Amino acid sequence: MRKRKQLFAKNDPPEVIELFSVIAAMVPDAGGFDGVVVRSVGTKYASENSFFSGAGAAKTGGRWNPVGLHAIYASLDVITATREAYQNFLTFGFSLSAIMPRVTAGATVSLGKVLDLTDKRVSAKLGFTIGELIEEDWKAIQIGGVESWTQAIGRGCSVSGLEGLIAPSAQSVDGKNIVIFPKRLAKTSRIEILGADQLP
Repeated sequence: MRKRKQLFAKNDPPEVIELFSVIAAMVPDAGGFDGVVVRSVGTKYASENSFFSGAGAAKTGGRWNPVGLHAIYASLDVITATREAYQNFLTFGFSLSAIMPRVTAGATVSLGKVLDLTDKRVSAKLGFTIGELIEEDWKAIQIGGVESWTQAIGRGCSVSGLEGLIAPSAQSVDGKNIVIFPKRLAKTSRIEILGADQLP
């Protein structure tokens, strides 16, 4: 994994600008995505308006988005979605007294331009192995006031006009996640929650 020191600032360092240029060059060949995704959220975000807003990730930051960038995290299968939702329990152990209510829902998604990071050729062009992408401790890096490489990749995708990215799951072997940038959706793209009338 390449190393760099970069505080959140208006001006990006050369290595980030270079990364963004590589991502921008891949946009014309980026494929779309059509399928069903699964997302699990706490009851606070379980309303129809909030479920796929990306506002929660914008407040806290995530593996693929720095604070301030709206991002919707979902998985391509229910097992991966469950493991992602309970990743803290999987990492630090289960305590039944800490289990809080969650709501899991699916959505049909149609996007025009998505970067697939699970394709080794794509990650190689970015200068990373798939292992490096899922092993990066983005939380510790963010706490230190630095943007992680994975966050920079997500930001670069958004800046380049991509609607989302497909990424390997750090919690589920062979699992895949999709990260959607709702503010970048084209007019022809859509996210339709299955059973939306059953949400608050």
